[in-house]
Amino acid sequence: MIRALLLCLALAGPAAAQEFVVTFGGDVNFAQSRTAPRPGTVSKFGTFPLGHTTDFLATELTGDLVFVNVETVVSETDGVAQPKSFVFRSHPAQIDHLREIGVNAFSLANNHAYDHGWPGLAATLEHFERAAQGGGPILFAGIGRGEEALRPAIAEIGGVRVAMSAIGIGSASFAAADGVTGMAMWRVPGQYDAVLRHLAEAEAELKILSIHAGIENEIALDRGQAEAFRRAVDEAGVNLVIGHHPHVPRAVEAGPDHAIFYSLGNLLFVGGAIRDGLPVGHDYGLLGRAYFELGSAEGPRLTALEAVPLTGVHLAPQPMDAWRGAATIEHLNRLSRTSVGAAAAAFTPVPGAVPRGAMCLGGPYGPAARALCCRLEWSMSCDLPDLM
Repeated sequence: MIRALLLCLALAGPAAAQEFVVTFGGDVNFAQSRTAPRPGTVSKFGTFPLGHTTDFLATELTGDLVFVNVETVVSETDGVAQPKSFVFRSHPAQIDHLREIGVNAFSLANNHAYDHGWPGLAATLEHFERAAQGGGPILFAGIGRGEEALRPAIAEIGGVRVAMSAIGIGSASFAAADGVTGMAMWRVPGQYDAVLRHLAEAEAELKILSIHAGIENEIALDRGQAEAFRRAVDEAGVNLVIGHHPHVPRAVEAGPDHAIFYSLGNLLFVGGAIRDGLPVGHDYGLLGRAYFELGSAEGPRLTALEAVPLTGVHLAPQPMDAWRGAATIEHLNRLSRTSVGAAAAAFTPVPGAVPRGAMCLGGPYGPAARALCCRLEWSMSCDLPDLM
């Protein structure tokens, strides 16, 4: 009896441990270029109820923190449309719909944040500021008034203090500056350094950084991308780096206390091209999930990662069929090994109705990670009660 109790305690880990699950997807908007959005519908190859776009996503956007990149101005009216090839605006009600199905973390820093000029930037910021005052805790980052655009948003979510920053590519004319509502810019000298400095100084149990950058439609990493993204881990103690902008997924790497998704591709990008039918590796968007154990004196520990490949990301994301899902997970594994070598994440296909891959880094697991990892391989901890 005593030996059994000691075994249970050893598998359970520290008494103060807490599981924290982060689910994250890439680029999101709800209207095609230079099209006036409507609050309750989406138009592309026909007109559909807003809920049609998220019927499947609503079943997967679970976790303590659920993240997307808002690649659009959020406003009821046009601002000053910029002379660009693609100009996006989504209705505030469409973004509120994401909150209704579970999203509570939003990156605002990307090359479409300023599609309607300064009025559009201001309207987007004001929308999220109102949202933060009207309900449960949310995080949004990447645009702000002056220096605040470079600082992390910090909130207590699920009893955990989380810091999140965001930075993206774009016109330096709209970069964060004193007294001006602007954006944290990846290519403006000193701004990435400032973002990392502020994150390093942030008092938080978990740190997340969103980076919107990379050559479009290229699955290989940009020159110097790995080194630049890893700075966030090494210099600022970031636990999860979430990349997007290339519109295709890129490599994934994992360490004991962190993961880097170099690009997720699109999640729900109504303004984007159809990717279905392209070759394996170019035809999907990636929904990710990271499982952390918190409470240890050593800091956060990554216990598992999950990758869910999705088709239909131009209108209504859906899971792949079993064969295509397995082929996509294997392609992602090869791409990761080629891109980042020994640091690469290695996903194993998980049996079930929705094709997905999982990487389990070792227990003790919280209940959510245990439910995932015990589908891959049984261990004694799979039959033990949850002691976390």
